[in-house]
Amino acid sequence: MKKQTKSAVNAGFVQGAAILGIAGLLVKIIGAVYRIPLANIVGESGMAYYEVAYPYYSWLLVISSAGLPTAISKLVSERIALGDIVGAKRVFRAALRLLFIIGIVTAVLLFVLSSPIANLSGAAPARYSLMALSPALLFVSVMCAYRGYLQGMQCMTGTAISQIIEQLIKLIFGFGLAFLFVKTRPDAPELAAMGALIGVSVSELVALAVIKFYYDARIRNRSLPVCVSTKGAKSGLRGSIIKRLLAIAIPITIGASIMPVTGIADSVFIINFLEKHDIAMGIAEEIANENARVAYTVLRSYVTPLINMPAVLTLSLSMSLVPAISQAVTRKEKRIVNAASRTGIKLAMFIGAPCAAGLFILGGPIMSLLYSAVRNNQDRFIQAQQVMYIAAVGVLFLSLVQTLTGIIQGLGKPRVPVYFLALGGIVKVVSMVILMQFTSMGILGAALSTVLCYAVAGIADTVYVIRKTRMNISYTDTFAKPLFSSIVMGFAVFAVYTLGSKLGHPTLATLASLCVGVAVYGGLMILLRPFSNSDLEFLPKKDLFRRIFRVI
Repeated sequence: MKKQTKSAVNAGFVQGAAILGIAGLLVKIIGAVYRIPLANIVGESGMAYYEVAYPYYSWLLVISSAGLPTAISKLVSERIALGDIVGAKRVFRAALRLLFIIGIVTAVLLFVLSSPIANLSGAAPARYSLMALSPALLFVSVMCAYRGYLQGMQCMTGTAISQIIEQLIKLIFGFGLAFLFVKTRPDAPELAAMGALIGVSVSELVALAVIKFYYDARIRNRSLPVCVSTKGAKSGLRGSIIKRLLAIAIPITIGASIMPVTGIADSVFIINFLEKHDIAMGIAEEIANENARVAYTVLRSYVTPLINMPAVLTLSLSMSLVPAISQAVTRKEKRIVNAASRTGIKLAMFIGAPCAAGLFILGGPIMSLLYSAVRNNQDRFIQAQQVMYIAAVGVLFLSLVQTLTGIIQGLGKPRVPVYFLALGGIVKVVSMVILMQFTSMGILGAALSTVLCYAVAGIADTVYVIRKTRMNISYTDTFAKPLFSSIVMGFAVFAVYTLGSKLGHPTLATLASLCVGVAVYGGLMILLRPFSNSDLEFLPKKDLFRRIFRVI
């Protein structure tokens, strides 16, 4: 009976993790795609205001959404394991009060400080975007209490449904309101950006309503989960609950704050540095500010979404590796730990290297296809392509960072990648100030600083995993073969695109180049056979991969 109970709990955990994983993947895909049509709707100035506001929102959002749901889930699951359903509900109520207060404080702060923040970033009209986002902080904070409680009860469906509905509502209202303001006030791009971000607040409100409905309908009056006894220890007072919540949440929150803080650094420095440089060159202040906003939009709205696309693949890879490595560590199966870690590094290179090469060669043409501002303005095309030349290199390191973060978490060292990413963040900010303030690189310096951030974190993660696991790694199979195949693929793609463009068909040339790139890279990887039989053990559809790579 105990074995059946344990089996049922494990099955429920795996199923719940799969549900959340799939929902998270869909959210990432929608989020990555969302900004492409939005940029075409609101225009370059509108996207500049949007991109100035969002990092501040993301940073404040981390306070409620990063560590506290995990902490709530942990404490609730502990109470449930002891059969203390009353204690679990007490944790939820204490967390709900705490998160409501956090939501009110952060929402008011963002609204009240919207003008000073916008002025600090060199984009005063962005205050409307900041105001539009402020209600979302309250809605998300309250929603996080419900999500943490549901996850602690191993009821992942409500969280997954609310996440997907949230993204769909954001698409509908964000696009709709942005389009409405563009049509009614074409001379006010700041209102179009505000409309898009009102859509974010509306989506969070709807998602909160959905998860509250799910809680009321499925959880609120439920006495105990299946297979949980009614015996358990009494839970503590509200003050001690909050102390435990904060003790768990604060380290996670600090780690999750690193990238939003670097985003704020971009928001504060880039427009101001670029504007200052142009004014020093004798350009009028109004024109200098416009040029700075456009350059900021090129980096954040045109280049960055494409750079983040491959991250969807490496994120799913990371999710699949964590449980396999965690179980092997628990069972002290060193061989499996090493094999799974080695596979993760290989796959990060397998995905990251060709994506980096492809974006380096075709980044400009792809942006021309996706964004009307790039397509219709040759100067903008050249600027975007130059930024992509640098930013594309970062794709390889970003793939390593995401994949190896999952591996290191599986090894039971969740703080290590946080330290490395923090080091990368420091390198990014320092190098950005130096490159933009004391050289003539301009926006290219900002792009290079991001590459350096991921390079530092990615290389440090890789060295740590190799040394920690003491794995027997083939540097030829792991690094040389993907890099060689990507370089050959790059030459093939460049040749096809150049020929097609000379024939007067740049769009067809881009599409044909993509197809040729996939075929050439895939063919080379099959011929070179970098994956061993054991490498494919940890992948879904492993038999299919064995047939593809002809592994015996």
